[in-house]
Amino acid sequence: MKLGGARKSLVLLLCLALSCGSLTGCRYSSVDEYLEQLGMKEPEYHDEFAASDSASTESTYVISQDTSISDQQFGQTYAEAESSQIPAYDFETILDEVGIQDSEHADAVFSSSYKNITPDELDADMKEGREKVGLNAETIAARKEQQKGLYAYERLTESGKTLYVEILTIIENLGENILVSTTSDDAIDLVFDYVLADHPELFYVDGYHYTNYTIDNVITKIAFTGNYLYSAQEINRRQTKINNYVNQCLEGAPSSEDDYFAIKYVYEYLIRNTEYDVDAPDNQNICSVFINGRSVCSGYSKAMQYILNKLGIQCSLVTGTVTTKKSSGVRHAWNLVLCNNTYYYVDVTWGDSSYQTGNGENADSTKLPAVNYDYLCVTTEEILKNHTISDRISMPECTSMKDNYYVREDEYFTTTELELVKDLFERRYADGSENVIIKCDSRYVYDVLFELLVTQRKVFEYMQGDNATVSYTTFADTYTIIFWL
Repeated sequence: MKLGGARKSLVLLLCLALSCGSLTGCRYSSVDEYLEQLGMKEPEYHDEFAASDSASTESTYVISQDTSISDQQFGQTYAEAESSQIPAYDFETILDEVGIQDSEHADAVFSSSYKNITPDELDADMKEGREKVGLNAETIAARKEQQKGLYAYERLTESGKTLYVEILTIIENLGENILVSTTSDDAIDLVFDYVLADHPELFYVDGYHYTNYTIDNVITKIAFTGNYLYSAQEINRRQTKINNYVNQCLEGAPSSEDDYFAIKYVYEYLIRNTEYDVDAPDNQNICSVFINGRSVCSGYSKAMQYILNKLGIQCSLVTGTVTTKKSSGVRHAWNLVLCNNTYYYVDVTWGDSSYQTGNGENADSTKLPAVNYDYLCVTTEEILKNHTISDRISMPECTSMKDNYYVREDEYFTTTELELVKDLFERRYADGSENVIIKCDSRYVYDVLFELLVTQRKVFEYMQGDNATVSYTTFADTYTIIFWL
């Protein structure tokens, strides 16, 4: 008999640094220089994944009507993004569009390791263990039916789906040393990840261990045990608190058949009720958000997934890495959502200004929006500007802009027409906004609007009241300009 090693689930976190500057003699090359001048230090965090620095290349400046500004550097050529209409799909069509064949399922390589477990091959202890957690042919079939439509689950072979519901059932019942239907350690490793990707409610497990049963050094059986963080009593206590938070959140959820409004509501709700904190307890699960109100990316994304699933909106966990101002390859977690039958990416962590300001340590946090919408319902092309998607679970190509935040809120600029800028400023003054956000569809539009509004100071033509100066914030990698009213 051979004992397998314990395996920890991914710990994903980030922190943000911003580059700030002023045209009145207050310019810094980086946030490090800025914070060093202020006597501030970025929080240190030691984990199996390194902390990151900045969600995107961001700068805040102040311009006046009579102070010169250096010209923008324009590129040689620009490609206008094409807008295409993506039809609405039902779920079966969506799976067909992904085009996964049996040979392409993530666990197909383990097909030979899967086995049907029959009562005759189980000794008394093994049979009792499976019966205790409720594993038999009937319950497995029923549980597989319940999992239909879950993103990671649907990417497994039928045998892989059986292993999936076995692991899920064992974890839900805090089972120990329960026989599962594979002889492959690697199959367990993969399918365990898939279970956690679909089930944010499993906040009480962070890994597993297993026992290999061998004959002549050949594995004949494997027994699975979850690495449980809390007792059953503590799990119930925490679940009660989670339910209270979630129910309060759901009370204010919009009643609409349009998924966009619910997704936007949860995005904003989590951001406004959560502080980014690398030292938050339980920051790899939903307890950090729902009980403590402080978390990192793993907690944010699992909380988003949990609530949207309660609202009947398919939301999956996505893992990968991000590129920040000072580092690359930093591990991170965000979400894939199915909004009105079309897939989009959502990164609620990078939408939180408390993340952007490095856990509250920023010299001018007032020049950041409380909610950054650059990561609400975005395409694959947009997310890949600073995110790299792990190949652990295959993800769809998200191409639609139909339910992107800026498109839905009429803040998306595909042209450099200043009349549209004027209209946007008037609307934001009318609704009492503290800023005007201009999201551009290409570098060309971004550069031209920057040239016109900032370098040539045409922005003052749209400002109301007596304004000698105006502050603005730019996110260069997402082509976003924010003017502060």
